[in-house]
Amino acid sequence: MKSETIKLLAVFALLAALILPTHLVGIDKVVTIDEPWWVISGSNYYYALTHRDFANTIYDYHPAVTTTWVVTAGMLSYFPEYRGFGQGYFDVRKPHFEEFLRDHGREAIELVRNSRWVQTAIILVLLLAGWFLLQLLVGKTPAFLGIALAANAPFFLGQSRLLNHEAMLASFMLASLLGMQVYVNKDRRPAYLLVSGAAFGLAQLTKSSSILLLPLVGLMLLIGMFKPGAETVRHRIWDGIRSLAIWILVAGIVFVALWPGMWVAPGRMLYEIYGNAFSYAFQGARLDVTGDLQPSNFDLAFNFAGKRSYAMIWIFLSTTISWLGLILAAVFLVFGRQERLGGPVRSTILYLLLQAALFILLFGIARGRDTSHYILTSFVCLDVAAGIGWGHLLMWLRDRWNFLDRLYLKELLALVLAGVQIAYTVPHFPYYLTYKNSLVTSVSAYGYGEGLELAAAYLADKPGAAGSRCYVYSGMGTFSFFYPGETDVLKKVYLREPGMPSIIHDLEGADYLVLYMAVQANQPESRSLLGILEAVKPEKQIYLNGAEYVRIYKVSDIPASAYEEMGKN
Repeated sequence: MKSETIKLLAVFALLAALILPTHLVGIDKVVTIDEPWWVISGSNYYYALTHRDFANTIYDYHPAVTTTWVVTAGMLSYFPEYRGFGQGYFDVRKPHFEEFLRDHGREAIELVRNSRWVQTAIILVLLLAGWFLLQLLVGKTPAFLGIALAANAPFFLGQSRLLNHEAMLASFMLASLLGMQVYVNKDRRPAYLLVSGAAFGLAQLTKSSSILLLPLVGLMLLIGMFKPGAETVRHRIWDGIRSLAIWILVAGIVFVALWPGMWVAPGRMLYEIYGNAFSYAFQGARLDVTGDLQPSNFDLAFNFAGKRSYAMIWIFLSTTISWLGLILAAVFLVFGRQERLGGPVRSTILYLLLQAALFILLFGIARGRDTSHYILTSFVCLDVAAGIGWGHLLMWLRDRWNFLDRLYLKELLALVLAGVQIAYTVPHFPYYLTYKNSLVTSVSAYGYGEGLELAAAYLADKPGAAGSRCYVYSGMGTFSFFYPGETDVLKKVYLREPGMPSIIHDLEGADYLVLYMAVQANQPESRSLLGILEAVKPEKQIYLNGAEYVRIYKVSDIPASAYEEMGKN
């Protein structure tokens, strides 16, 4: 085996050793609010595939096909017989799926665990491919740090352990961007173009927002058309158009080949995805709410606050080592000498920054929900750029002090930097996504479902837990996957009902009431209920990082006067 191949395999092994422990240890400790939707959707997808009901393989506008394939793989490894009971399709908003699994001696949390293992393997392969492509552009050490910092950044790590599309989307986008960058500015071998196109197709199968890569790829090819070279301008223009056509064709082939719904109802599938995406972005709701796309109603939230808030999210949720690395990347981008940098370092950093900016811009001005994980791709691009900044600082120091090379100090320092990034993250186990940089923001609740599993564990330890009933806000999956008894979900809409009849009825049949203070403490709809319960002492309160997350009430401790007050609201 050639020495260069051995070095490549050694770096792959080292990166895997840095990535896998943080991504796998305790991977089944927490379930978040969105995940039950995708666990059930993926199970429905598996059922549709095994019954050749391909028209039933669309779930929301994301389209989340890669996620449903991941859950399909998890189901094959955990409960392949699921296809043979004739149960049909489960509603993602109701707990009947969990009940069905338990009736057959299975637990949803074990399906979650197996599916997350599959997703982790996919993300690892993508990150290793990202390093291989990146080292062709910026050098081995900067590429190593770029991937190591991005993979173990707290927010990416927290999201990559969940079944919610964002980490796979960011990883597919990174691989596609870097593949095209290698093809345009480093090595014109078709393999890189094909890899980039395939990764873009997979990104489109993950979330429709990956369309933001298209203008960036167009810009890369456009600039490439006018680079000086031996070919005529006409030849370069034709080559750019042909490359774009091949890239889109490959993406389209992957998109169709891996989504059976496109085999039988392509029009419906595309309308559901892009129609809903446009409706959400421009009209603030899905098509089942708006009725149709009405260009006259299109509107964007053009305001600086939206863009600023998303930009600040990265600052709040990123480590100081990422901040400093991004500053270094900016310095090398502006002041670095090309002959010392070598390769297309500047353009690589610039394209990473542009891709990050496009996501921040889109979700800063689009109407709809304002959620930080929508810009996870921005986090990854900025952290990779930060790693490049640190890597080129080490290379600059090596050029000034040659002994760094002889003693392998450059490599050692790179490992130290990667270790520091992990050190920022590990204390937040298993709630990595709750990390906030203490230099710029105070501790506060994140509210994505974390902490509810602790409430489930507390109540599960009580005698007779399997025969008890809990009434839980945001409890589907986050609580119910961990609780052996019955879980009823206190829905937000119940809090808006005059007189709270649904809440009163459900409380009368419950043993415990579990409120998710991480969300409800600042929720206008919950103000009345919390005020009524203020005089009732909770049996248990759960705190994380100094913030109150959960309150548990024994229903028998709630006096009749509280029910009377609810009826008056």
